[in-house]
Amino acid sequence: ENPRIYVLLFPDLETQGAALNRIAALVEKAGLPRDRLLDDEALAVAIGRSGDTAATWYFGHDYAGRDVARFLDLALRDGIRLNAAETWFAERYRAARAEADPDQEIAFITVANADARADAGLRAAILRHEIGHGHFFTRPEIAAHVLAVWRDGFSAEDRAAFLAFLGREGYDTANETLMANEAMAYLIFTPDPRLFSAQFLDLPEARFQDLRARMRRGFPPF
Repeated sequence: ENPRIYVLLFPDLETQGAALNRIAALVEKAGLPRDRLLDDEALAVAIGRSGDTAATWYFGHDYAGRDVARFLDLALRDGIRLNAAETWFAERYRAARAEADPDQEIAFITVANADARADAGLRAAILRHEIGHGHFFTRPEIAAHVLAVWRDGFSAEDRAAFLAFLGREGYDTANETLMANEAMAYLIFTPDPRLFSAQFLDLPEARFQDLRARMRRGFPPF
């Protein structure tokens, strides 16, 4: 339904992590530099400090094309040698960018094959969550709606609940656009209670459903 969203499918979480963890560190993860890439050693330290593994740092990824372009520019500038999985990702980006309208943004979302860590149902929920991000990156009217709801439709207490949850997940909570994007994807595109529910926000169920309704009200059709 949205040909500007490119879905990258990985055979396992390990390969997905090898391809995307370095860009995750650049774009989304808290406490890491935004102006340079981590080398292999620094990336391993950052992942270890989080308590996750390279496979589970994220179960799915999402990036705007502009962020991928910046990632590749920084790798070239700083002489960071990309691994085989990152090189494959770079090739997919260049192929997608070549076929897309140069005046329109594209997005990349990812998911790995199901396994004991993420069964088929959880994998489907992860993919659906990431699709929400793809719409946010490629449809300005959706991004505008989401940011308006985040700023004006949610109270300070509502936003604080999301910041606490997303901070525990390792996101950079100082990035308002990232916070609004994640709030939208969790509220509208993440139906599996194993991934998201009122308990994750430490809110009463009625308040949680009210937040979901506020984000859905007026959401551009897709």
